[in-house]
Amino acid sequence: MHNSARLDPMNLMQDAPNVVSEDGLRTLLAEGHSADVVCRVTPKRTGAQWSGVWTVHCVSPDGETRRLLVTARNNMAAREFKTINGLSSFLAGLGVSIVSIPMLEGKIASHKLDDAG
Repeated sequence: MHNSARLDPMNLMQDAPNVVSEDGLRTLLAEGHSADVVCRVTPKRTGAQWSGVWTVHCVSPDGETRRLLVTARNNMAAREFKTINGLSSFLAGLGVSIVSIPMLEGKIASHKLDDAG
């Protein structure tokens, strides 16, 4: 079954040359780009904690360019968030006021900064 709202996990790293640091992401969000949260591993609940794997991609306003958030631009390792707490704290720190977190592998949630800032 093909679903256009799902990404092929094997192809998520195909845009590895198109990466962005946290500072770069902040700059691009301020310029109107969006931050897409991609669920890489369906989360599981352990007590009060949800654990999975999510990555963040910076998407240009026209949707043509995707940049993967990396830990440091020189090693180009994808920055992975393992808990909902960590992911939501990161997004809030970017200035996102409403956080949406995909809960199934391959699902995506897009975030933009509020115009009111």
